[in-house]
Amino acid sequence: MFPPSNRRSAADQPLKHVIAEYKHRARTVTCVCGWHGSSATVDARPSEWSGHVAANRAARR
Repeated sequence: MFPPSNRRSAADQPLKHVIAEYKHRARTVTCVCGWHGSSATVDARPSEWSGHVAANRAARR
């Protein structure tokens, strides 16, 4: 038999927050998790989308 793999299965992986739908003129984003918000930046501040991704980023080990 082969030794157990160090790889985790796809089911064990954390959900990645990626754009499922983007509406250019409205600058709205829908994430695959269902989150919906703006991708527009104001006064060089991060967008709602950037905040969503940062808030849901898995801790690196």
